[in-house]
Amino acid sequence: MKRFLSYTVPILLSALACSDIALDPFWSEYELPEGPALGLRDIDYDGNTGFAAGVGGQAWFCHHGQWSEDWTPVHSGFDVEFTGVDVSDGGDIWVCGADSDENGHLYTYTYDLLQDWDEHELDGAAFLADVAVGGFGMITVGSEGQVWRRWIDWELVWNDSDYLWRAVDLHASGEVLVVGGRISTGNGAFLRFHYSDGGYTLYETAGGRLEDCALTDSNTGWAVDADGYIYRYDSGTMQMVADTGLLLRGLAVEPDRNDALWLCGPGGALVHYADGELEYHDSPTGENLHDLVLVNSDEGWAAAQTLLLEYR
Repeated sequence: MKRFLSYTVPILLSALACSDIALDPFWSEYELPEGPALGLRDIDYDGNTGFAAGVGGQAWFCHHGQWSEDWTPVHSGFDVEFTGVDVSDGGDIWVCGADSDENGHLYTYTYDLLQDWDEHELDGAAFLADVAVGGFGMITVGSEGQVWRRWIDWELVWNDSDYLWRAVDLHASGEVLVVGGRISTGNGAFLRFHYSDGGYTLYETAGGRLEDCALTDSNTGWAVDADGYIYRYDSGTMQMVADTGLLLRGLAVEPDRNDALWLCGPGGALVHYADGELEYHDSPTGENLHDLVLVNSDEGWAAAQTLLLEYR
């Protein structure tokens, strides 16, 4: 028997080394502590800090890859649905959403010994869908075409009830890209401006409502619409570069690259786009995916309805 094993082990090791066993990262289910969630809506990760939030004011905090549940400031009558999350470089977490009357709410969560929540008063805020934080400041956007900017105090800098904004990104240069749709036409729309000087320019696309966006530098980036069209953003233009044939909701650009991104959507849809090529990936869930974030090129997270997906 010993002699048999002495021959078999090298053969097995050689076979494994030459096999087609996939060692690339893949998506797998990750059960939340005290889950399942009522309905996740957004997720973000920066440095060693992650945050996911959604329906019922539920929120989960992640530190060095370990998720733990942290409830929002639950009190009598608290009915806010969280829809947007952004983790700042300094570790503060900004969360926006709306109550059942579609009044907008914006919070900061500071993870320290006190684990404090602070609400920011935005008088007259409509449903807030997304928030972006950067070196220049903070932007939050939503229904009624509202765009709020923090400049000493929060101020409403753009609004038009014919527009519904779904996402915003704020680049380190101060450039802001807001995407969504025009209600009367059903077309996609986007707004660009510089954080410090305004100069708001509004554009409309020929496709459907834009669902998510990401800036890769001050003038270029990506966007995706609800019908699964991928757009390359360049200095005020949106050029459709791919049709995935799927319904999509979220996108994330791979770190250290500007030509590769992951996209997600209803039914667990997961699509990778790089160098003009589409790859459709098996999903471990049939739940709707609302957003995803990449920690690095081979590590990331996606927010499903009741749980997370881990990419590793």
